[in-house]
Amino acid sequence: MHSPDEGGALGYNEEMRRERAEDTLWTTLGTLYRYRRLVIGIPFCLAVITAIITLFISNYYRASSTVLLPEGGSSTSALLSNLSGGVSSLLGGASGDYVRYRGIIHSRSALSAAVDSFNLVQVYQLEEETFPQEEAVKLLSDNLQTILDQEFEYLKVSVADNSPERAADLTNFFVQYLNKTNALLASQNAANYRRYIEHRVTEAYDSMESILDANTQFQRDHGVYDLPVQIQSFFQQVAALRASAVEAEIQHEVLRIQYGEDNAQVQALRNVAESANSKYMDALEGEEHLLPVPQSEAPDVMRQYMNIEMDRIIQQTILEVLAPMYEQARLQEEQESYAVQILDEAVPPTEKAGPKRTITVLASGLSTLILTIVYILSLSWWRNNAARIAWGLKHAENPDRSETLSA
Repeated sequence: MHSPDEGGALGYNEEMRRERAEDTLWTTLGTLYRYRRLVIGIPFCLAVITAIITLFISNYYRASSTVLLPEGGSSTSALLSNLSGGVSSLLGGASGDYVRYRGIIHSRSALSAAVDSFNLVQVYQLEEETFPQEEAVKLLSDNLQTILDQEFEYLKVSVADNSPERAADLTNFFVQYLNKTNALLASQNAANYRRYIEHRVTEAYDSMESILDANTQFQRDHGVYDLPVQIQSFFQQVAALRASAVEAEIQHEVLRIQYGEDNAQVQALRNVAESANSKYMDALEGEEHLLPVPQSEAPDVMRQYMNIEMDRIIQQTILEVLAPMYEQARLQEEQESYAVQILDEAVPPTEKAGPKRTITVLASGLSTLILTIVYILSLSWWRNNAARIAWGLKHAENPDRSETLSA
């Protein structure tokens, strides 16, 4: 807590600061009042001069056209519609198309075409320039605007000109140029895309033909047409042959025990059992027509067959993917592609876009008023403190002499 004496001192200091602030305010107002003619006269004169200058500036008008993407997206998006959603998202959506459209509109070819079509070198009175075409293109580029609305995904194209009719005609010209140029580029892209897919389809058909030739040669070499089915049938046949041989051996052994080796029936059963075993062994060695491959070579034959079948399935899957893409590319190449749909066509504006004379005059007068006040206050402060500053500088340069004079 502060003592009574400290509290009184703080209140006294606060009162002194308030009095000094009031004195400074009244001093400032007094200074401005003494120079009131300058404070009012200079901004007023400059505002008048600015107003007179703006009267010599011609009015200009800005016409605008609002355009949208055509339903179904651009031609590029249509060509890529067979791709997965993740890949398509990486390639960009509507915003990417709009950026491309803005590039077309602001291209030098579009600006030069507009300059030539509307004879803007003469309109802008640039005949005496060293490079009139370049100057006209630059001036038109400054007057051309394209604004992209990310939320609603529309593009606004606008052109400023001294003539409202010409401003509207120029705006519509750029929109038409965009559609025409985009159609040409889309046709070229579709043709290149179609040729690429056609090349890949041809390669896939050639690979499939080679695989079919290899499969035919494999069948001729090994007599195998459908290996899985033939193997299953072969195993069933081998099992039946082995069962028949075992049955004949059992019957032969039973009769041999009962009648002996010299019995005619026993000898006949022995021949039947030997014949059954011979057929079984011939089947294992590949002598049967069902699977004419020796058992020792079966794994290698099976491997060859699986490799051929795998290649065939792969190429068939590739063709199933490429065939619809190729057909779509052919259709897209023949279709006429428009870049944008015109939502609002440009019409001659009824109100001027500039110059903003009132705003220009007010801004000129206000800025001049501020600068004049700053100048007057700075000049007054310097006059009031110049002698003190000079004495301080002199005292700083000769401190010894100042101390002697003081003594």
